[in-house]
Amino acid sequence: MKSNEQINKIKAVVLYILQSFKDGTDYIKLFKLMYFAQRGYLAKYGRPIFEDSFRARPLGPVPSLTYKAVKTAESGDRSDVTGRAMNSFISALNIDGKKVSSNRKPDMDYLAKFEVECLDEVINTYKDIDSKALSKMSHNDKAWRAVRKRMRENEADDLYTIQDIARAGGASKEMMKYIKEKQLIREALS
Repeated sequence: MKSNEQINKIKAVVLYILQSFKDGTDYIKLFKLMYFAQRGYLAKYGRPIFEDSFRARPLGPVPSLTYKAVKTAESGDRSDVTGRAMNSFISALNIDGKKVSSNRKPDMDYLAKFEVECLDEVINTYKDIDSKALSKMSHNDKAWRAVRKRMRENEADDLYTIQDIARAGGASKEMMKYIKEKQLIREALS
């Protein structure tokens, strides 16, 4: 279960990305831009931009909570949705066919300067690349291979780990050690 703070941060990231697409973008491109931003930020700074879990799907990594928000906005059925933050996230999304856009600006209080720089870099690098090509790119990284290997042993083990994503982003050995230490501390405190 995500906290309101975590949901609001994810929403800010999604809305920030969507503002770069005047007519909206398809789900795949949104999800891949989120993944590439997360991957780059983890590799460089050792922490995620946002706390959404990525799962392996046929077209590559999909952020779970964002996927739920988009699909709920698409169906209009909020019977399973609880919480003000999640309802606000869904309300900020417009769905037209398989394209998603936003009717709100991102709350920039949730995005740090270096996070915005990372998001801008990813958007500028990938926004004009076809979604299918982005999907192929996400299949060619170490994280996808690591998750697919685990899934061969257990089909339900489709979750990307922070370490998988950081490694795929080219994190150094020192950064990987730092990430592992932070995860151990976090687990000990929870």
